[in-house]
Amino acid sequence: MELTLPDELPLPTWTRTLNEDDAKELLDAASPGLPLEEWRELSHSILPQAGRARRQELVRIVERDLLDHDGEVIRDSVFLDLFQNGSPHERSTLLFGRLLPNRPLVPVALEALVHPALERADEPLAALDAALISEDAWNELLRAVLPPDTGTEAFKKTRQTLQRYLAGAGVILIEGNTTRTTTAQHSRPAPIPFGWLLAHEMRLNARTEAPLSWAMRESFAAQLFAPDPFYAQTCIDTAVAAGVLERGYLLGDTRLHPGPEDR
Repeated sequence: MELTLPDELPLPTWTRTLNEDDAKELLDAASPGLPLEEWRELSHSILPQAGRARRQELVRIVERDLLDHDGEVIRDSVFLDLFQNGSPHERSTLLFGRLLPNRPLVPVALEALVHPALERADEPLAALDAALISEDAWNELLRAVLPPDTGTEAFKKTRQTLQRYLAGAGVILIEGNTTRTTTAQHSRPAPIPFGWLLAHEMRLNARTEAPLSWAMRESFAAQLFAPDPFYAQTCIDTAVAAGVLERGYLLGDTRLHPGPEDR
């Protein structure tokens, strides 16, 4: 396997994780206008971890990566409204889609392992195991990008965490216990959250518009979930109808604009 590696190496190990259930509990505890300090103390009373240092670490991750605020109070954001009122599928799409862009191993694994496996599987008359990603492939990638002195336990934990989060996003399927297999698959993210993630990425990059091709193939949401083109188009149409995205045209070409950030 030929690897295209990022310029800045090594990448950090991924052994300190945010549990999906903990993240959802902390986001559900947020309310527009609530002072951040009050939310932090409330979060400590919710989390089950015994150590305060670990609870503080989890609170910081949610505050930094998932919570909309102005540094003092929680904002009345579209994200928070969608998350708190969403179905389990919608909540997971929002959570993984917003959290994983900040994890440097994720885009590397998508480019080096997941997308090539999907391309193999999408070929006409592809072999039944074309989408399979071997354990050797995972190990080769991680050895190439992690610090050379990474210990065995940290290496295993990083591999497990990376696979678990990608499985949470639905772009790989993990099967088996003693012998585990990982298979790439086109995910089907919740449509309106998928559209929100596109709008959020545009706002982060100070883009007022983007072509449809970017939204369907080049955006991080498209890379992470790898939906098939028909489903991606359905997501975008649904998000436009909900006002999360806005559609325009330039010289006959479809352009997408981010919807409002706050309610």
